[in-house]
Formats: sequence, C-alpha cells, structure tokens
Amino acid sequence: MMMPELFAPPAPALQPAPRLIHDSNGQPSFGTYQGELDEVDLTRLGGDYHLARPLRVLREKKWQYVMVVTPELIAAYLVADLSYTASAFVFAVDLRERRPLVDRSYLGVPGPLAGVGNKPSQGFEAHFTTVNATFRVSRAGNGERYRTAIDVWDIPLLKRALRWEGEILAVGGAPALSVIAPTDGGAGVNVTQKQAGLLAFGSLQANGRRYPLDGGVAGIDYTHGYLPRHTAWRWAMACGRLDDGTPVGLNLVEGFNEGSDHANENALWIGPRLYPLGRARFSYSKRDPLDEWHVTTTDNELELRFRPVFVHREERDLKLVKSRFVQPAGTFTGSFKAGGRRIPLGLAGVTEEQDVLW
Repeated sequence: MMMPELFAPPAPALQPAPRLIHDSNGQPSFGTYQGELDEVDLTRLGGDYHLARPLRVLREKKWQYVMVVTPELIAAYLVADLSYTASAFVFAVDLRERRPLVDRSYLGVPGPLAGVGNKPSQGFEAHFTTVNATFRVSRAGNGERYRTAIDVWDIPLLKRALRWEGEILAVGGAPALSVIAPTDGGAGVNVTQKQAGLLAFGSLQANGRRYPLDGGVAGIDYTHGYLPRHTAWRWAMACGRLDDGTPVGLNLVEGFNEGSDHANENALWIGPRLYPLGRARFSYSKRDPLDEWHVTTTDNELELRFRPVFVHREERDLKLVKSRFVQPAGTFTGSFKAGGRRIPLGLAGVTEEQDVLW
C-alpha cells in the first residue's frame, strides 16, 4: 500500500495554528488549524469574551484525555479542572479477553492536589492526587514526548490496582488539529487540540499482569474553554494501524464545537497526514450503550460500526450540578474514502455520550 499514491493531501490545506488564540483586540481567532498551540490563556480575551473572576470560576473548564491502544488493550484516563472542583478517571480493558481490568473515578479539589495547565503542548502539565490514586502527566518545555505516571491502589500504598508508566511521541507523525470555536450562541469560546495516530511506549500493570505499550497507538484531547452551563455531545476517538503498519487515529464529535462553519474538530490521522472530515452523526441506543453504535460523516468519507466491550459510567445528581457520562470502549470496523477508493479500517477506541449541567 503506497501512501503517496493512495492518500492525496486534503485540499484546501488547513492554516497553521496561531501563536495566540486571539487577535490584537482580544477577539478569539475562531477557526480550524493544523499544528500545536503554544498556550491557551482565556484571561487575555477582550470585549464580551473577557469574564470577571467570579464568572470564570463558574464557566472555565479544562481537561486532558489520553487513550492508548494495542492489539490486546485499550487504556484511557482523564484529568479535569472545572475551576470549582476537579475530577479524574482511568480504565483499562483487555481486548482479547473482552473484560475490564481497572475502572476508577475520583472527585477532588483544584489547586495543589489537582490541576491542568494552560500549555497544551510543550510545557504541558496535569496532576491529580487523592487518597488512593495519583496522576502525573507532563511534557518538557522543549520536549517531544508526553509522559504519564499513574498509580491506583485498592488499599492505599499497600495493594496496587494499576500502574501506568508511559510516553507518547508527539512529533514525527501527522500534525495536531487545533480548533477555536464559539459556544453558547457565540457568547463563549472553547479551544481544543486533538492529535491521534501517535506512537506509544511504556507499560501498564493491572490484575497482576504487565501489558507492554511499546508499538501502541495513542490519541490526546486537550480542551479548555468557557462552556455553557448545559453542555452535551457525542464523541469518538479511535486508534490502530493499517494492514501495512501505518498508524491511524480518529476524532469525531456531534453537538459540540459546531457553533461556526469554520470550526470543526472531526479528523482522521493516517501516517504523516491529517485529513479533515465533515460533521459527524452518531446513531446508538441511549437505553443500552453496549448496543452497536453507527458513526458516519456528512461528507460520506467515513462509515463505521462500533461494538462495545465495556462501558465506563459516571452519573451524578448534586442538584446544582448534574451529569450523565457514558464512555463505551470497544472496536470500530468500517471504511474511509480516499483517492476514489474505500479503505477498510479496523480500530479500537471509545465512543461517548455526555450531558452535563455544571
């Protein structure tokens, strides 16, 4: 399979990501770009987008999500800083035995014990600490790799449930997709940087077994914005390889970051190339997320079936704050249209339904 012949570069090509997320007047530079962002500092926004501190505490949300796929494993984690609270989760699923190894969720307090930085690329840092878990994620100021260190205990410091020590190479593959999008009818702004089809390294230990991550394929989602009090979306991220070993990554969303024709985070990464896609459409059972999902794009470039193996769930009702969050993990089969041909895809990853009042 010859990459240069089979996969022609998308046209028109995306513009490079701006150094800042706003112009000289503090107005957001809404759009879809290729390449990494240096920093996402919402306090520098001007005009109607500048929020006083009390409003920032209510509306500012940021998180880092990471997923690694190997032929025998899907593992994913998230660290979220919601300004007035923080959260984290991690799960790992054995694909060959079709069973979860670990599934843990936590609430915490932002500050010294939990936080996500403003730099999504070089200089990135996120952390979360609670009684029986620690999450540390970072990328050096001049570094090419994200580094992960996660420890989860069943009995604090005595009985470990999971240890994840790994790296993700952020350079040498397809560029990141960076999106600056309006939210809440244009009154807010959200920034996201996605990158998938990245090379993974390291190991994950769970249930007395060690799973090597070397040769795995990874995806990363950094999101930071002023979000509406009621926010909902459907989302998918998947990774894997073509038959010739070329790394592949996929990101799709419906119901979020769609407030402008110029903002679209749907994309496919194949080897060194980034392919923007049309709007995504999800068909699934809200009653049973373990049923088969269908995911397509409006440009007819992508058609996928998703068969879940396991569902990570978080459903909370704290009166003022409510959330329904389900994230099935499993396998995708389908095809991508390129060069006038349908290219078969077999990937592993997650879908997601999120409906939150925060």
